[in-house]
Amino acid sequence: MSTVSTKLVEPKEGMVLTEDTTFAPGVYEFKSGKGLIIGKSGITINGNGAVIIAPGRLEKKYSFRGTGLYSNGHSDVVIRNLSIKGFLLGCKVMNGTGFVIEHNDFSDNFTDPDYGWGDGEPHGALFLENVEQSKILNNKGNNVWNGLNLLNCNHNEISDNEISHCTNVCLKMWRSSHNEVINNVMSHGIRIAPGEVHARDSTSVLIETGSNNNRFLHNDFTYGGDGVFIRSLNGVLSTGNYFEGNDASFAHNNAWEVWDTGNTFINNKGNHSSYGFWLGGSDHTVLIGNEAAYNGLRRSNAPEDFGNAGIAVVNGSSSHFVMKDNYIHDNKSSGVAIRFKKDYESYHWIIQGNRIIDNETYGIYLKHANWIDIAGNEFSGNKLGDIKKDENVSNCFERTADISECAPIANASISSKVIYVNKAVGFDATGSLDPKGFPLSFRWDMGDGEIQTSAACQHTYDKPGFYRVGLTVHNGKLADLAWFDVYVTEEGEKFGQDAKEWGVSASSEYRFSRVTSDGDNFVCGNESIKLASNDELGRIQFPKTKNAGWNLKDKSHLSFWMKFDHETRDGFVDYQFPIVRLATDSENYIEYIPVEFRTNWAIMPSEARTGWTYFQMPLDKCKSWHRHQVGKPSLNEMNYIQFSFHSIGGNYILWLDGLMFN
Repeated sequence: MSTVSTKLVEPKEGMVLTEDTTFAPGVYEFKSGKGLIIGKSGITINGNGAVIIAPGRLEKKYSFRGTGLYSNGHSDVVIRNLSIKGFLLGCKVMNGTGFVIEHNDFSDNFTDPDYGWGDGEPHGALFLENVEQSKILNNKGNNVWNGLNLLNCNHNEISDNEISHCTNVCLKMWRSSHNEVINNVMSHGIRIAPGEVHARDSTSVLIETGSNNNRFLHNDFTYGGDGVFIRSLNGVLSTGNYFEGNDASFAHNNAWEVWDTGNTFINNKGNHSSYGFWLGGSDHTVLIGNEAAYNGLRRSNAPEDFGNAGIAVVNGSSSHFVMKDNYIHDNKSSGVAIRFKKDYESYHWIIQGNRIIDNETYGIYLKHANWIDIAGNEFSGNKLGDIKKDENVSNCFERTADISECAPIANASISSKVIYVNKAVGFDATGSLDPKGFPLSFRWDMGDGEIQTSAACQHTYDKPGFYRVGLTVHNGKLADLAWFDVYVTEEGEKFGQDAKEWGVSASSEYRFSRVTSDGDNFVCGNESIKLASNDELGRIQFPKTKNAGWNLKDKSHLSFWMKFDHETRDGFVDYQFPIVRLATDSENYIEYIPVEFRTNWAIMPSEARTGWTYFQMPLDKCKSWHRHQVGKPSLNEMNYIQFSFHSIGGNYILWLDGLMFN
C-alpha cells in the first residue's frame, strides 16, 4: 500500500503562504521581525510544532518589532500548531470570515508592565479586526500586553484558550457583538507596581463601545486589576451581554465593574476584591444567583462613605433593576449599597430571594433611592442591621415571604410606538400571571409623577420629552417588574423625513459623510434621518435644493429629537453641538448655538445615553441659545436649514427625527 508523504517546509522571514503548508518542526529565528503572510483564502497552515522567534525580549521593550503572522482580506483559513514569540504582535487577521485559529501559542510577544495609564498600542498575542464567523480555540497567549483584541468582530466562537498574565488586558472587545466566549482562562490581566492602588485600568476583560449581545460562559477572569470592566468612556454603551458561571474574583479593584445598561449576570462570582460588583450607571440590569463575598478584606481600594460593599450600585443611575437569589456575605461593609443622587434617585428595584448574611455593617444600605421592593430575603449576622434607609429613601415596600416562594411574571405592552402630547396612550399588564394562581396587584409609575394601580390603564402626557415608565406586579409576597422608555412628541407637520431630500457636505476629500434613513431608530413615524461621518465639521441641510420657501413669521420655535454615537471620548466640541442655521440664502441667515452642551454623556440622564434628547429652539432671542444674524435674513422667507457638528475626529453617527416649526 502506498502512502503520500507531506512535504515539510521551513518557514522564512516574509514568506507569503498561498497553499496548504506544513512546517518542519524546529526553532526559527526571524531577526528582522518580518513575519509570515497569508496570501490566499481557503488554505491550511499547520505549524507542526514549529517555533518562530523574533528579537523581542521582556527586559527590552523596544526590541519587539513586526507581526509574526498576518492576513488581510482572506477567508476560510486554518492556522494551527504554530508558536510565535518575540514580535510586537503575534498574529493579526483583518477583514475575513471562516477562520479557524487553534492550538497555537502566541505567548511572550510585546508587553510593557511599566506603561502608565491608558490603553497603549494594540500589541500582544492575537488581534482580530473585522473578522466574523470564525473560531479561536485552544490557543495560548500569555505574558503579553493584550491577549486577544477584537475590533469590529462579530459572531465568533472563542473557547478553551489560555490567555493570561497580560499587562493590559487578556480580552479586549470594541464594537464586537454576538460572540461566544466559553471556558477560557483569561486571568491576571493587571499592571501594577508595589504599593500602587488603581492598577491603571488594567483588567482581565475590557468590553466597550457597542460590544453587544455577547455570551460569556464558565470563564476564569480572576486576579485582574478589575476582573471584568464594561466601560463607556466615549458614552457608547455595551448592552445585552450575558454572563453565566464566570469567576472574576481576587481582583485588585472591582471583580465586576460595569458602567452600562441592559446586561445580565447569572451565577457568577465576585469575591475577595475591593468590591464584588460595582455597577454605577447600570440601568435595566439583572443579577441572579451570583456570589459576592469577602470583598474589602484583602484590599479596600476607593472606599465610599459606606465602605467597600459586596455589591455597590452607586454614582450612576440604576433604573428597573432586578437582584434576586444572590449570596452576599462576609463583606467588609454592607452587603448591598444602592445610591445615586437627590434629584435622580436609584429607581424601580426588586430585591428578593437573596441570602445577605454576616456583613460587617448593613445587609442593604439605601440612599437617594425610590421605589424599592424587598421581599423573601434571608438576613442574619449583619452587624449594624439588615436594612439601612439613609437620606432620601421613598416608596420602599417590604413584604414577608419565604425564600423558596415563586414570583409572578410581569407581562406588559404599550398601545403605540409613537406617542403625542395630549393624546391618551394605553398600558396593559393583563397578561401578567402567577405560577400558583394568586391574585396580583399592580403599580404603574407613568414617569411624570402619576401612579396608577390597575392592570390596564391609559395616560396622557402634557409635555414632550422622555419619561421612564415602570410597572411592578406582586402577589402579596414576591414581585416582578417591566418598564418602557417613553418618548412623547408634539403632533404637527414634520419636515425632512426623506433622506433623499437632504444635502450633505464633507470638509475635504479625505473625509466622508453619508445621510440615509434608519427604520430601526425613530421617535416619530417609521424612520429617522441618519448621518454617518468622520468629518471634523459635519454638515447636512434640508432641502438640498435650498428652495423650501418657509414663512416662519408666526412660528415661535423649532423642535427636534436627536441622538448620537461617537467613538472618540468627548468627541463633539463643547458649546458647538449642534449648530443650527436658518437661511434665506448663503449670505443671509440666522445661526443658533446652544449655550450649554446638553449632550455630554457624563452629565445627561443614563437612559438618554442610548436614547433620544428633545430640543426646543426658540426662533427669537433666548437664554439657552446664542443667536447670531448675518446679512438681512427674513423669517418670512427661509429656504433651508443646516445642522453642523464640530467633532475632534473619529467616526460618529447622528440621528434626527421629528423636525417641525411650532
